Amino acid sequence: MKPKIEHLLIAIAIVLLVIYLSVRETDRAEYRLPAIAKITASDITRIEIARQEGTVVLEKKESTWLIQPQAYNADSGKVNTVLSDLEKLSLTALVSESKSYSRYDLEPDKAIRIKAWAGEELKRDIQIGKPASTFQHTFVRMGDGAEVYHAWQNLRTAFDQTADKLRDKTVLAFSLDEVKEIAVTRYGNQTVIRKSETAPAPDAAVPAPTEQVPLAGAAPSSEEAPPADAAPKPAEVHWLTNEGKAADLSKMNKLLSSLSRLSCESYLDGRSVADFGTPISSIVVKGKKDYTLAIYPKTDKDAKEYPASSSESASIFTLADRQVELLVADTETLSGNTDNRNPPHSPK
Repeated sequence: MKPKIEHLLIAIAIVLLVIYLSVRETDRAEYRLPAIAKITASDITRIEIARQEGTVVLEKKESTWLIQPQAYNADSGKVNTVLSDLEKLSLTALVSESKSYSRYDLEPDKAIRIKAWAGEELKRDIQIGKPASTFQHTFVRMGDGAEVYHAWQNLRTAFDQTADKLRDKTVLAFSLDEVKEIAVTRYGNQTVIRKSETAPAPDAAVPAPTEQVPLAGAAPSSEEAPPADAAPKPAEVHWLTNEGKAADLSKMNKLLSSLSRLSCESYLDGRSVADFGTPISSIVVKGKKDYTLAIYPKTDKDAKEYPASSSESASIFTLADRQVELLVADTETLSGNTDNRNPPHSPK
C-alpha cells in the first residue's frame, strides 16, 4: 500500500506542476513586450530630442541634416549614430510597472524624450533613462506608457545631446591635392610658400645587349627587357618660400593636414569680425578657390581659446590654444634647407 500512495502523490505533484506552468505561461502572455515598428534610418526625416534644458530639432533637407530653427549643419557622425539606434531599437525585458521612475532616471527632469518621424508619420516615441548596471541595456518608457523596459544597448550617450554638441564643428575643409600656394601673415609680416613639382629623373639607360647567336643546345637567356607599360614615377613635391628657401616638407604636410579638416571648439553666434580688431595671424590657402582663416587676439589674457573666422563658416568661432600654437607658429620654422649636409647659414 505504501508504494501505491507514494506513486499517487508523485502523480498529483506532476499534475499540479503542469497546471502551474500553464497558468504561469498564460500570465506571462499578459506582459508580452510591445511591438516596435520597423523603420530604416533613411526613412527618418525629423527628430526631436527633448531634455529639461530644452528641445533640439533635427530636420533632413535632401541629404543634409540641419539643426532648426537656425538651419545649422549637424555633425553627420553623431546624427548617423542617432539614426542607427532609432532603427535598431529593441526591447528585451519588462522591468517595472510601479510608476516609480526615480531609480531609473525616468522622472520628467532627467528623462530624455525622443520622437522621430518618417514624413508625417510618428515612428518612434521613447523616453530614455539611465543605463542598466551592465551598461548593455538602457531603462526606457514607450511614449507615456507606465511600464519601464530594458532596451538593448546604452542609448544615453547617443541621445544626451544639446544643439551645440550636435552642431558640425568643421570650419575649414579642402582637398590636399588642390593646394598650390599658402600665404601666412603674422603681425603684418607675410610669407608665401608655393608648391613646386619636379619630374623624377629617368632611370639610367640600359645598353642594348649585343646580339649573339646561341650555341647549339644552350639554354635561352633568363634576362628580359623591362615592360614597356611600367607605371611612371610620381613627380617630386617641393615647397619654396618667396625668398627661394625650401620649406620643411614634414612641417608643411602637418600644417596643411590640420587646415584641410579644421574643427573649432565652439561658435560665437551673434558676433562679427569687427568685434575683435586686427588678426594676429591670417592664412590663405590657394586651391580651386581661396580658403582663408583669420585668428584674433584673446579677449581675456587667461582665456584658453582664440576667436577666429573662416571663409567656410558664416559664424565666428573659437580655436583651442593647442591648435593656434601650430597654425600661427613662426613661419621661419617652415623654411630651411632640409639637406643637413649643406645648411643654409653655415660658414663658407
